[in-house]
Amino acid sequence: MRMRLQGGRAIALVVALVAVMQCPTFIHTAEWLDLADLKSENTLPLITDLGLNVGLGREGLNATSGSCSFIADFGVLDLPLLGLVRSRAGLRYNPLYPRGALELGFRKELRTDKDQGYQLFMGLQSTGDDERLDVLTEIGAIKLFHNARAFYRFLWGFGGPYQEKSGSNNWNQMGSSLGVTQTNLPPNLKGQLTIGWRTGLLDVGLEGGKVLPPMLARRKAQKKNRGLRDNLLDSSPFAAYSLELPKNAEVSWTILPEHEVLEHALHWRSGMDATGGQVVIAAVLEQSLSSPRARLRIGTCYERK
Repeated sequence: MRMRLQGGRAIALVVALVAVMQCPTFIHTAEWLDLADLKSENTLPLITDLGLNVGLGREGLNATSGSCSFIADFGVLDLPLLGLVRSRAGLRYNPLYPRGALELGFRKELRTDKDQGYQLFMGLQSTGDDERLDVLTEIGAIKLFHNARAFYRFLWGFGGPYQEKSGSNNWNQMGSSLGVTQTNLPPNLKGQLTIGWRTGLLDVGLEGGKVLPPMLARRKAQKKNRGLRDNLLDSSPFAAYSLELPKNAEVSWTILPEHEVLEHALHWRSGMDATGGQVVIAAVLEQSLSSPRARLRIGTCYERK
């Protein structure tokens, strides 16, 4: 009788210890040993950035918002049925995702021919949290020429909350970006001129919070039926000229007549550090040509390839 009592106490003690050590979850994930092995002195490719958006109007500064992200590049993975795929994952914070969101990205190189100087690719990127999901798909091509470069990208994006709410930010848009860049232009072969077409679907004011894009202030035609223009297509021809400056700096100007916006941009890159990373600082002023409205975007980024 005493042995049964002692055995029961021992079992009760073991159950109590297991209950204390285990978390109150339904199921526990198994711990697996990593089979991957590092064959070279590779460092983790990553991109981390901080951004500040400032809205400017007739009365001066009227709104501000910030953003940040930490994205790790997994490099090239060999996936079943898909073959070699470039992948990345990380965290992103902005007014659309104030508590943070998981970002996943994949890019498939469909065809690359170095002799002919062209590249075909397609990609998928998703950003989401517990409340909403946004997805962006693309397919594009790049063609290189002597002192010139042509590019094309077709973009389709959509997103929204999992449960419909009043005032929820739902969107579903598509558009194209294309153009030709001529390099080695005056002065001193430091200039570049790009003529092309740019979609406005990725600048609808969602991520910027209260800082609205200046393009939203443009004068639209007062028509009841404008076809796909309001819902899907919001593009503009554009012309951009950039100039390389000393000490890894670059300044550029871009005009988008359909959006009635003039952009002024300044970019600076530091030298490579011991791990192959560099700091990038950018300042972009977007000025509306139809109203006293502007947006200043200041950002710093650390890239390591």
